[in-house]
Amino acid sequence: MLGQKQPGEDRANGGAANATTLNLRQATDAIDKLRARIDQASSAMRDLSQVSEQWAQGTQGRMRDMAMELRNQGERAVTTVSEQVGNSPVTSVAVAFALGCIFGALVRR
Repeated sequence: MLGQKQPGEDRANGGAANATTLNLRQATDAIDKLRARIDQASSAMRDLSQVSEQWAQGTQGRMRDMAMELRNQGERAVTTVSEQVGNSPVTSVAVAFALGCIFGALVRR
């Protein structure tokens, strides 16, 4: 009896071993699925990063072009006003005075 195996002992140990193997297999499958999801998430983050970088570069280029166009328009406006004042200074002073009076009246209210 001592040192001898009981008849149901092999079945009990075999059942525990099978359950352990099954649990280990399930854990391994779960880890593999988790790794696949992590890889998918990493890939999505890389793609998103690339797209956002391309968008930022495109936006930066458009903003640079817009700033150049606004600068050119400002320079043209200054040139036009300077020419107008040079061609008819009395009229320019009268118009500036009238606009100043109108603006002052609006601000006062």
